[in-house]
Amino acid sequence: MLDTIAILLPEHDFKIKYPERFNPHAWAIYNPMFGDKGMVKAVYNPTKAESAKGYKPRLTLFKKPYTDRARALWLRIEFSAPKLVFGNNFQELNGRDDFETVLTALFRALSDMGIEVDYESLKNAKVTAIHYSKNILLERTTPCFLLIQALEKLDISTKLDLTQTDFRNGGQMVKYHASTYEIALYDKVKDLEQASKYGAKRGIENDYECMDDLFLDKRKPEVLRFEIRLTSRKIKPLFNSLGFKQKCTLDELFNASLSRAVLLHYWEAITNGLYLMNIDTKDIERLVHAVRAAFPKKRPCKIMEMIGFVVACQNLGVRGARLALGLKNHQWYRLKADTKVLENNKTCPRFLILNGIKQQLVEFVPLVKDDIVVDGLLKKGAII
Repeated sequence: MLDTIAILLPEHDFKIKYPERFNPHAWAIYNPMFGDKGMVKAVYNPTKAESAKGYKPRLTLFKKPYTDRARALWLRIEFSAPKLVFGNNFQELNGRDDFETVLTALFRALSDMGIEVDYESLKNAKVTAIHYSKNILLERTTPCFLLIQALEKLDISTKLDLTQTDFRNGGQMVKYHASTYEIALYDKVKDLEQASKYGAKRGIENDYECMDDLFLDKRKPEVLRFEIRLTSRKIKPLFNSLGFKQKCTLDELFNASLSRAVLLHYWEAITNGLYLMNIDTKDIERLVHAVRAAFPKKRPCKIMEMIGFVVACQNLGVRGARLALGLKNHQWYRLKADTKVLENNKTCPRFLILNGIKQQLVEFVPLVKDDIVVDGLLKKGAII
């Protein structure tokens, strides 16, 4: 449902019992003479010894410059909700049913770290970032990297106003960046293996220590992670466009329906160009007949143009094909519109798993531990 959340508490809502655990010392931030010309901060990231006793949030104490007073303190608390409850984020929360459980776990973790705060302050804390996510369990015959390679060929940059696309770890992760949000799809099991083998810096997430033994001596599943990471500037406009009027508080954004709507919105945007991959180019004769049936008046040269465009997109990716062919805007949009008709005629769909993922997002059934670590399926000592 969701994973990482960052909330903000004003200084009257918290007290720090162990200021020496911050770097620099938290009292330095409280000093009106310290950093009065700009924002300053002190961080408290749990040590390995602390993490070994259970997952803990990451804390940042910072002071914003104000013209009317020297001291304007805030505490940013960043945490993974499923890691707080389960010790891992393969298992998923069950919407509002788990809200009080998460709140209690967060309260206890902060208390262990020396942060005094009451339930109501946490419940109504302002959310500055939130990651809605879904772990999608795949058949073992469908490796995650095949799906990610298919997604790599789709064109979503223009529609979503993205600034950068990253493909890492040999096709195990694709990440789309924008100024106010980020879309990530990756092989969750491989990411854990990468971090365990080479260190957390080689992974995509933070705080891997609590998940090291999840699949120890067990056959590993195929889990595709789909995550939408929103900043505070993106939350309100996105929710308004989806028809939600929630306030940006922990209580109101901890919502399964909202999470599902966000994930479905971006999944449909990502897979909007999937029709180009669905057209069967192995049987050219059949494809020619399909084009003629859809466009009876098309001349042979235009039929060849369409087929060449589809083949180029499937081999070079949509963006790569456009650049390689040097298509002008009017040519580009005409060819895309024509090939969309072919997909609607259901020539020969490919990547049915990608289409099936949407159904899992619609059903939105949270993964439990037995879904991914089952004795009958993931046998101990099995060859991986």
